[in-house]
Amino acid sequence: MTDASIRPEDGSDFTPGEEELLALEEGRAPGAEQARRPRWTRWAIGAGAAAVAIVVTGLALRGRGAAEDVPVIKADVPHVVGKAIVFSRAFQERAGLKLEPVRSAPLVPRLRVVGTVDFDPAHVAAVGTRIPGLVRALHKLEGERVKKGDALAEIESAELGEAQASVAVASAHRKAAALNEKRERELAERGLTTAREHELATATHEEQRVLLGAARQRVAAMSGSPISPFGVYMLRAPLDGAVVERHIFAGQSVDAHVVAFRVADLDHLWVDLAVFESNLDAIRKGDPVELTRAGAEAEPIPGRVAHVGEVVDPATRTAHVRVAVSNEKRLLRPGQSVTAIIGATGPARTMLTVPMTAVTYIDGKPTVFRADGPDRVVPTTIELGPSDGTSQGVVSGLSEGQLIVSQGVFALKSELYR
Repeated sequence: MTDASIRPEDGSDFTPGEEELLALEEGRAPGAEQARRPRWTRWAIGAGAAAVAIVVTGLALRGRGAAEDVPVIKADVPHVVGKAIVFSRAFQERAGLKLEPVRSAPLVPRLRVVGTVDFDPAHVAAVGTRIPGLVRALHKLEGERVKKGDALAEIESAELGEAQASVAVASAHRKAAALNEKRERELAERGLTTAREHELATATHEEQRVLLGAARQRVAAMSGSPISPFGVYMLRAPLDGAVVERHIFAGQSVDAHVVAFRVADLDHLWVDLAVFESNLDAIRKGDPVELTRAGAEAEPIPGRVAHVGEVVDPATRTAHVRVAVSNEKRLLRPGQSVTAIIGATGPARTMLTVPMTAVTYIDGKPTVFRADGPDRVVPTTIELGPSDGTSQGVVSGLSEGQLIVSQGVFALKSELYR
C-alpha cells in the first residue's frame, strides 16, 4: 500500500501511523469502505438519492393539491338518526317506496302447515299369524300388488292340524247322530220305541251339529280351509292393494301375535297436520288443501280436509287435522314430509292487517317500517297473526291508521343493513 491510497480527499498531507495502516488493511477503520470505492461512484450515489427526494416531494405536493381540488360527493342512501331511518325524496322515488295505512279488516286465514303423509286407516290392514307355527313358504314380498284373498304365506301349525282333525271327528259323530235320530223317528212312528228314546236321539243329533259348526269355525279362525293342506293355513290379503311391510321369512318359527304383513291401498292416503288452536275455528271438513312435496317443484297436489281434531295437545297447543288425498299417480309416499296450504272457509276474524309485502325480518323478528314523517321511518317489531296470502294479520305492535312502508321494503333494508 502507498501513501497515495490513503491520502485525504482535500489533498492535505497525512502520514498514517502504524495502527491506522493496520486498520485500513483490515477494513476496520471508519471510511475504509468508502476509501476503497472510486470517487465517481460516490458522486453517482449522492446524485441519485437527491433525485429520488425531489421526485417524492413533488408527488406529495401534487397529491395534496389534487385532493384539495376534487370535491367530496356524499352517497344518497338512508342513514340512521336515533331510532329513525332518514332518506331523501330522490331515494324514495328511486327505491319506489310507498306508504299504506294499517287497516282493521275481516281476514279468513290461508294456513301454511308442514305435515306427514300416512296410510288412510280405511285402506290399510295388518295380517297377523294368529297361532304358533313355522313359515312354510312366502308367496308375496314388499312392493307386490295383491288382490283380496290372495295367498301371502303358508304357515304349518300343529294346532291347526288338531282343529282340522276335530272337524273330521265332529263330522263323523254328526253323521252317526243323524242316522240314529232317523231310525228312532221311524221306530216311534211304528210304535216300536218310546217317545223319550226319540227325543234323546234328536237332541244328540242337534248337539253334534253344533259341535261340528264350532270345529269348523275354529279352523276358519286359524285361516284354515277345506282346500288347504292338512295342518297348513294361509295368510291371505284382506283387501286390494300392495304389500308395504313384511316381517316373516321362510323357515321362521312364529308365535300367535306376529304382524306378518301390512297391506295398503296406496291410491288413498292421509296427510297428518298439526294446526295451532288459534286457527282451528277457521278450518272446516271439506276445505281445499294444496300439498307440495319437499324439494319438488311440480304443481301442488289437491286434497280435502277429512277430519279436524277435537283435542288440543297441552304441550304444543296444536290439534291434528287430517287431509284425504287421491294418490293414483303415486306422487306421495307414506312417511314423506309435505307442505300444506289450507284454504280455510271458516268465519272471518276482524283484526289489524298490513300487506304481506310490508313485512320483513330483522334479527329474526318480523318487522315493518312505520312512517314517522315524510322522510323518515322507524323499524317496528310486530307479532304476526294469520294470513290469507295477500294480507297479513297483526296481533300487536301497530295501531289502526298508522302508515307503514308497503313497497320498496327490500331496497330500504338492503341499503341500510348491507
